[in-house]
Amino acid sequence: MATEDGAATAGLIRLYGDLARGGAGLLLTGHIFVRPEGQCSPRQMALHHDRFIEGLSQLTAEVHAAGARIFAELSHAGSQTMMPGLTPLAPSGVASAIYPGAPREITEAEIEEVVAAFGEAARRAVAAGFDGIHIHGGNGYLAAQFASPLSNRRKDGWGGDSERRGRFLLAVYDAIRKAVGPGVPITARYGVADSAESGLTLEEGLARLETLVARGLDGVEPSLNLMRSYKENIRPYVGVSAGRALRDWVVPRLWEPEGEQAYYLPLAHAIKARVGIPVILVGGVRSTDRMAEILDSGAADFLSLARPLVREPDLPNQIAAGRRGMVDCVSCNICLMHDGYDALKCWRRDPRDLMRHALWRLRQATGS
Repeated sequence: MATEDGAATAGLIRLYGDLARGGAGLLLTGHIFVRPEGQCSPRQMALHHDRFIEGLSQLTAEVHAAGARIFAELSHAGSQTMMPGLTPLAPSGVASAIYPGAPREITEAEIEEVVAAFGEAARRAVAAGFDGIHIHGGNGYLAAQFASPLSNRRKDGWGGDSERRGRFLLAVYDAIRKAVGPGVPITARYGVADSAESGLTLEEGLARLETLVARGLDGVEPSLNLMRSYKENIRPYVGVSAGRALRDWVVPRLWEPEGEQAYYLPLAHAIKARVGIPVILVGGVRSTDRMAEILDSGAADFLSLARPLVREPDLPNQIAAGRRGMVDCVSCNICLMHDGYDALKCWRRDPRDLMRHALWRLRQATGS
């Protein structure tokens, strides 16, 4: 919903204002690229230049006027990009399992430039009025690629063993902390382990997280590191029974399995048993009973929602007013299929949008 070069638009500002008015206490933005070659998809937000500060200042002012807070999520896509004409950079020349295109191995000088860019983007975010910084350190993007032995096959100071693979994310954290000072919270979406065998292990991921916490990280949102499919992180049909699939016209669910609720809860448990840091649980939290159970048990300190807020921006207010049961989102992932093509919305609220989506998919499949 940004401009072609990544600046905030009136629609983007309105989106975050609606989410703030909907009752969310803290908003985490969609990931913002810190360098042009780190862009993941078209019309993604950018913070690689001071010219983006003005528009984002309007965005944060809209959120603050509604009584909420907002962190800027900073990212570099690495090999995971769908931008045409862009040669992606990665720790090694290893193609992503999810995105097409062979990346070029990033040089040591370029690594230093990317690390510095995270710090500069954080400085701009604070100047724009963001209340904190959220580092995207998971889900296959550049920081995750450096952390995994599957994608980082370097033999220099940035790869070769666990300590050197972990150097990139620690350097990014240090650059951001230096840029924003001790009073600004820094949290991270953190890839605790790879989903593939012979990749980043849970033990290595937890040990690295301990080092980040010792540096001063203020909170962690656990997720997978490298993935074999995007559906491992954005799982479909969470909590959608066969009966609900028929009732809500979720036809593909009839031959695909029901998605598990709170699928990152085992990672939260592992962190809580090892590291003393507030945990933000994301990933398929779809019923108020499950929300209450997770918070009451102490397994997580905060709950993070994405797709449910696309469907119902005022869901937190509804829950505060007494709503109970399942959320309306059926995790069909149609909203995500249109990333880079159309503005964010739930395509199920209006039957005409569902028809438009079906025609769009047909055109994609036939190349017409």
